[in-house]
Amino acid sequence: MKTVTEQSYRRRIARVIEAIMVDPSAPHSVESLAAVAHFSPFHFHRLYRAMTGESVAATIRRVRLAQAAYQLAASPASVTETALEAGYDSSQSFARAFRSLTGLSPTAFQQQQQAIAANLQSVTIEDRPPAALFGLHHEGPAQTIPHTFRRLAQKLSESGLAWTDLVRVGVGSGDPEQGEGFRYFAGVVLPDHSNATEGLERYDVPGGRYASYRLMGPYALISSTFQTLFGSWLPQSGFEPDDRPVIELYLNHPAKVMEHEIATDLLIPIRGADSA
Repeated sequence: MKTVTEQSYRRRIARVIEAIMVDPSAPHSVESLAAVAHFSPFHFHRLYRAMTGESVAATIRRVRLAQAAYQLAASPASVTETALEAGYDSSQSFARAFRSLTGLSPTAFQQQQQAIAANLQSVTIEDRPPAALFGLHHEGPAQTIPHTFRRLAQKLSESGLAWTDLVRVGVGSGDPEQGEGFRYFAGVVLPDHSNATEGLERYDVPGGRYASYRLMGPYALISSTFQTLFGSWLPQSGFEPDDRPVIELYLNHPAKVMEHEIATDLLIPIRGADSA
């Protein structure tokens, strides 16, 4: 696929995902979403699956559950209330779907998020040196970040590098839930003297002081856990957020470990409160 055509397709698919995000509980259909993307309904679903790696139904389910996770993390909402708002008929069906996405029941997830706020020692403070990453700037809503990583994996595999052996890093700025102003870079740390940089962009991650929380569990928990760290942990910490991007450091690979063993360090740039 030519680069210009591919970019056009990705922008059109991104519009579909944005339409789902605006109102995930709406009665979306293949026909209505194809119209958003200006594709023929006849081939839309096949194109969508090829571009995103999942079905339209899977995207709708994931967006609904991600928004439910935000609600559970941000407020003492009951599981039943959250289930109904997410478009589920019962708390039982919601709980099964939520566990399939996050590996936790809704109640256990709420308890996990509350524990972060209550236990300041769960977050460590560390000074990190600058680092050079190579990868791709993400285009589109945060929900399509995995697709950018898949494109990066394909490019690196063409250079003979094993994706599961590389240190993967995500660098983000802005609020992923707002869309506008959100920026994300999907990158890897390449081995010294690697010649696999062709077709990749370089991103220099600034060094400095970071608050670090190790998240154990699926990547679907990352966004809501960042929300808890910013909204509950940071105000109690005695630190201010610094003007640098947040970092997601992926410590292992889902293909090699169980879901509950997936480890991701979430890094928030900080400075002393008296430096504000």
